[in-house]
Amino acid sequence: MTINKYDDIAEYYDATMTNGYYDYPKEAQSLNSILKSRKKLLEIGVGTGLLAEKLLELDPSYEITGIDFTPAMLDRSKARLGNRAKVVEGNVLSMNLQESFDCIYSHGGPAGVCRVGKDYHLYSFLPNFEDTVKMLNNIARHLVDGGWFVLNIQAEEIDADGEQDIGNGIVYAQQKHLDFLENKEMYFWETDYSFKKEGAILAKDRHKFLMLYGQLVEETMKAAGLKLKEATPDDLYMVYEKVI
Repeated sequence: MTINKYDDIAEYYDATMTNGYYDYPKEAQSLNSILKSRKKLLEIGVGTGLLAEKLLELDPSYEITGIDFTPAMLDRSKARLGNRAKVVEGNVLSMNLQESFDCIYSHGGPAGVCRVGKDYHLYSFLPNFEDTVKMLNNIARHLVDGGWFVLNIQAEEIDADGEQDIGNGIVYAQQKHLDFLENKEMYFWETDYSFKKEGAILAKDRHKFLMLYGQLVEETMKAAGLKLKEATPDDLYMVYEKVI
């Protein structure tokens, strides 16, 4: 199993994400508007707790568990969320939390959706199809019957190559590389990340994602017992429902 970790860039994560990469208040409001009576939540890839914090500000009655397997990120999420949420170390492929949730959501976490033109491609932080299938099955196993699996939709331009000033003289840069597989509805997406100050590299990393598209997305989700319900009107989330 290979899965992307954020140890090397955790120090700069918040500054990057909150400087135009995501609008957390807006994304929390969108998620909050569809959850309604679903209160017991699991955030996979909780990171530093940025979205969970905004959700709890909107509704403190949410029972949020956040899971991540990067210790440096978990330290930050625990400091941010305190006793308002439960934060545990683990990964979605092997997690066994021995409880079920009304909704499991991923926001820039181990699974998500990328809008490519008019199409939606499913991405996985596990760059292996068999592991991705196991991950989806494990997610479904942690949902109540009729529970939701909600994936953040990322616009293609978010992952465009380029540089961004994130403050304190630090420049964040990313560059992607695509590797399509012949006669298969999947490809690999690799992104190089770096943080520089006055030309000197402070930290860098490379992450590899598996991308699924076309009929393969529906077939893979269906095999895990997940059925597409809707995309939110603001095109921020894709909602799947666990079917019996």
